[in-house]
Amino acid sequence: MSDQETDAGQTIPREIKKRIVPFDEDNPSIEPLFINCVQGSFLGDDIFLDVGVVTLESVDPRLNAGSPAEFAVISRLAMSRRTAIMARDQLDFVLRREENASGEFPHAVS
Repeated sequence: MSDQETDAGQTIPREIKKRIVPFDEDNPSIEPLFINCVQGSFLGDDIFLDVGVVTLESVDPRLNAGSPAEFAVISRLAMSRRTAIMARDQLDFVLRREENASGEFPHAVS
């Protein structure tokens, strides 16, 4: 997702328009699902994560000046709060292990 920088060096997320796209699942060990955007929401005690792709073309200001970026939702994950916490902790563990091994810090994307 493209962000706009402010004078203070902070970033402001660009407006995103969601679109659900059909996706034929293959064997994830052969062809993993690529995503570059995740949005989460609550409904009752459950958490929903929309995962998908924002294309470079949709955030290029030369091609789409003034229009919202398009988020192509490939899948919607639903889980309990407990499962979401476990997923968060697992992602944190994997990222910290990689940071320690490479000495680099991954770019944070919201």
